[in-house]
Amino acid sequence: MKKDPMAGLGGLGGLGIVQASGTISKAGRTMVSAVALLLVSLPLGGCNKFEAKQLIRAGNANFKAEQYEAALKKYEEAQALDPDEVRLLKFIAMANMALYTPGSQHPKDIEALTKAIENFKKYLAAKPEDETAAKFIVTTYMNGQKYDEAIGYFKEFIQGHPNDSQALQTIAMLYAKKGDFDNSMEWQKKHGEKEPRNADIFYTMGVTCWDKAYNTVGTDVDPEKGLSPEKRKEIVDLGMQSIDKALAIKPDYFQAMLYKNLLFREMAKAEPDPALKQAHIDQANEWQKKALEIRKKVLQKEREDQAAKNPLEAL
Repeated sequence: MKKDPMAGLGGLGGLGIVQASGTISKAGRTMVSAVALLLVSLPLGGCNKFEAKQLIRAGNANFKAEQYEAALKKYEEAQALDPDEVRLLKFIAMANMALYTPGSQHPKDIEALTKAIENFKKYLAAKPEDETAAKFIVTTYMNGQKYDEAIGYFKEFIQGHPNDSQALQTIAMLYAKKGDFDNSMEWQKKHGEKEPRNADIFYTMGVTCWDKAYNTVGTDVDPEKGLSPEKRKEIVDLGMQSIDKALAIKPDYFQAMLYKNLLFREMAKAEPDPALKQAHIDQANEWQKKALEIRKKVLQKEREDQAAKNPLEAL
């Protein structure tokens, strides 16, 4: 029997790659080249990913040892090998954040701050649910005192994530940090509308009002830095209403009770009538006493609950 010249060629003849003469056709040579290229490129990509993972592990070890420059170098090398690895955006951002000296205007620090923010933004665009990264970018903005940029970023973020109530509170906090009381309260109110049963939101509103009333004091040199009696009363009343909402939701909220005590003391400061002034102070003392009593009960219950989970805690 005559030997088939196509035998042993792995079916290439059936694909039209090998001609009847046993030679490879022009089309066949093109396909073989493509297959060879594919066979070379596939394991190369796998090797790159493997090497990138090794670099990430080494970078994480450097980061844990507070060797931030070494960590950053390894993360950037890994990114060059595996640019689709989203986690590297966060790692590079964190390394730059660690290298930045808050308040410094040195070009090296400005570069680190800029890279940290840019990489956090790219990462959060891909992973908006990462609350840790969101906190990190806020910290980075605040360390760089870039409050307006941070507020702009989170306002834009909210447009794409309208149900993210935490972003509302972040904007409120940034306005407060900037010293813009009115805008801070506006965004805290929006947060409260989004989560009307969240006692912490109304507690924070009350604390913000107390802070504004307590710390905004005029001087003989510049009396306009203080609050007018009418504005002070408006702020204290808003704070008291907010604390009352928090207590209506969470009756044993002893921290809120302590601030109700402090707000009564602010009311006493602005009260010209001696009898009413003393009445405010008396109420403040009552709320302070109640807060301390409930605090003791809450902490005792927490200890008992912990002991129930772990009997050794009761020994």
